[in-house]
Amino acid sequence: MTRRSPAPLLLLALAALAAGPPLAASARADEAREEASSTIAVVCAPGDRFGLRVVAELESLGFRAAILDPTADAPASRASLEAAARDAGAIAAIRAVPSGRGVEVWIADRVTGKTVLREMAGDASAPDRDAALALRVVELLRASLLEAALPAPPPGELPATPEIREKLRVPAPAALADAPPPSPALRVALAPGALLSPGGLGAAASVDLGVVWMPSEHVGAVAFAAIPLTSARLERANLDVDLSVQLTGGGARFTTRADRWAPSADLGLAVVSLQSSGMVVSSGFSNGEPSTTTVAPFTRLGLAFAVTPTFRLRADVLASVVVEGVSIQSAGREIATWGRPIMLSSAGIDLGWF
Repeated sequence: MTRRSPAPLLLLALAALAAGPPLAASARADEAREEASSTIAVVCAPGDRFGLRVVAELESLGFRAAILDPTADAPASRASLEAAARDAGAIAAIRAVPSGRGVEVWIADRVTGKTVLREMAGDASAPDRDAALALRVVELLRASLLEAALPAPPPGELPATPEIREKLRVPAPAALADAPPPSPALRVALAPGALLSPGGLGAAASVDLGVVWMPSEHVGAVAFAAIPLTSARLERANLDVDLSVQLTGGGARFTTRADRWAPSADLGLAVVSLQSSGMVVSSGFSNGEPSTTTVAPFTRLGLAFAVTPTFRLRADVLASVVVEGVSIQSAGREIATWGRPIMLSSAGIDLGWF
């Protein structure tokens, strides 16, 4: 058996001891540097009530805060405040000095490279004057740090840490651009339709023109005209009657500017213009008087589907009633009526202008 010399073992042990502390110290230094990188330094005397309120406000928002004791009789200045933040490894430093109206606040922001000076007046009637001023001081710091989130942030001494960016995150310009544009307030509708009044006369084709103005989200004004393309016709033995009807009206529209589907309801008055050929009898409308005009209330329900904000497909159903009605008689006997009620259905397009 041979005896091994202890020298190599001693050398290995000494190398481990020499390397271990620096590595551990380096790790602790990196951890401390990361901790300090998101710290806000508050320069105030220990026990200062206002400084402690600023610290409390910072911590309530998730920031780390460190209190630094100012140099005796050292006036607040940009250089001294930046030096205090730099010595503490903080991204910003705050110092509040009492003034005649309230406090004079100094903020040195190392992320944006700016120093903010603001005098804040206190409200003597406020129940907690210091708390209100401390909140305003913290909001002033947040406003300064927000500039780091701009597309072209101002050059600063330190980069904004991921933690600070997360706390002060604002919507990206692309996200704002992707927001859907508001629906146009002025719309014009064009829709073919069918006009029908149960009572013996057939349906008539028409084209429905409409204009809508929506100055608010839910209430607006509507005007429309249903122009006849064909006449309502009645054919009997030895009797042919044609009745051409035009509706023109206006009223109020109640709707919502939905993204896709937009239901609506209209209420108003319509002017009913009738033109006939054949035997037609009504109050003030008889054979020998082939045309007349009357007024009738109407209601209309509609539904629109937005293909784009400016282009919609829509369908409407209008209901009205002519109180006097139109009576078609033969040999003194009524064979058909019209106007009690009136139904106008249409489907077409709806265009927005602005």
